[in-house]
Amino acid sequence: MADVFHDRHARGRTRTGWLNAHHTFSFGSFNDPTRMGFRALRVINEDVITGGSWFPEHAHDHFDILTFMLAGTLAHSDSAGHRGLLHAGDVQCISAGSGIRHTERNPSPDMPTHLFQIWLHADADKAPPRYQLLRGALDPGSPEPRLIADPGEQDDALRLRAPVRIWASRAGPGTQCAHALAPGRFGWLQLLEGVVEVDAQAQATALELRGGDALQLSTVRHLTLRPTTAAAWLWFDLP
Repeated sequence: MADVFHDRHARGRTRTGWLNAHHTFSFGSFNDPTRMGFRALRVINEDVITGGSWFPEHAHDHFDILTFMLAGTLAHSDSAGHRGLLHAGDVQCISAGSGIRHTERNPSPDMPTHLFQIWLHADADKAPPRYQLLRGALDPGSPEPRLIADPGEQDDALRLRAPVRIWASRAGPGTQCAHALAPGRFGWLQLLEGVVEVDAQAQATALELRGGDALQLSTVRHLTLRPTTAAAWLWFDLP
């Protein structure tokens, strides 16, 4: 399994009167049999939702569904009675388990909502659905990566049913950040916004990533990131 650069311009697209979405993997009407996910990752969508618009109520099961808020607000409600109002920097996790119905709405009449939604294959299909909201997770206050999701009990982190760990970073020019993988693990680097230069183990030259770009790692064990603008990204440690 090779290391792969996922260019933001190669993503699928859904554009309606209220939604502008980009799909890293096959989703909805975008169907590419070569892009069905990576390891536990199944869906990576970048969505911009116009003011006053919403996703109608729909059903999920099996997946851990994470929403990473970049701008605007989002109101959540579901069939298990959970309610949440998300703001920029927040991360929401719906562990769908045996099944749940939910709807998401942009409550602002005129301001768009910008988010990434990412689905992970989970390991508790017979468990009841679970809802979690982690405030300010995408604004760690330090260039050091912050652990925001883990399959175990961790302070100030979402608990996943998928065997995946997720870190969030936000940094600017003049800083440097490193990520490493243990033997037998796989990595995914998802740039949310901004521009970074990435030095990968055994790579001759740095690779520039911009918001929406990603790196899929199977053999590379170590990355060094140097933002050239204010930037935010996610690092996934995958089985």
